[in-house]
Amino acid sequence: MSVIDLLITIIVVTILVTIVLGVVTYVAYKLRLARRPAPPGPASGGGRYFVVHHPTPAAATPERDAAQG
Repeated sequence: MSVIDLLITIIVVTILVTIVLGVVTYVAYKLRLARRPAPPGPASGGGRYFVVHHPTPAAATPERDAAQG
């Protein structure tokens, strides 16, 4: 086996391994997408960890903000 034949064999094997790894990676990606949990539905009873703060209209007046700044 000459040096040229050896180099051609190495290049062909490298190309085939790259293609196989690409296909395996794509299949793994698709399997991962299939296992993704469903998006959460509408929240019942508010947030899980935080409480939503709804300021009163009197606390959001521009006069009060100007006096504080």
